[in-house]
Amino acid sequence: MTTVAAPTSQRLIVNDFSIQVATVNGSGSQSSNNILMRSIFPMGVPVSGKNMFPSNIAGLPTWFTIRASKRGFIARRRDSEIYVGMNPTTIVEDVNALRPGTACIYNDEFAKLVPVRNDLIFYPVPFAKLVAQCCPDAKLRKLVI
Repeated sequence: MTTVAAPTSQRLIVNDFSIQVATVNGSGSQSSNNILMRSIFPMGVPVSGKNMFPSNIAGLPTWFTIRASKRGFIARRRDSEIYVGMNPTTIVEDVNALRPGTACIYNDEFAKLVPVRNDLIFYPVPFAKLVAQCCPDAKLRKLVI
């Protein structure tokens, strides 16, 4: 995987960004995304979130979009500056749809699935290894990653 800097034609925008998190229904992702939103808001940045899912059946894909905007905008945006890929079923399609310059954070176990693109910034994270160090219960660990 190649890591590249964002195109220089993009202007720096502070406290106005969107994060899209792709997970699986029933994985507890909405709770963790709400925690992320609650950590941004006390910094003085208005934030909103929207869960997008095709159904409520456990195991199907779901996407949670977090919008932080210093102006208080709460509508979802078409593109996100940050993508977090935690669903191996949708990661190929999701990454292919990202706009150039997007930061792509993903579970390193999906490395063979992630399409190679030179216009994205990739951050593989060893979630299983990180969780194993702090959570000895295998059943609970499965819920975390």
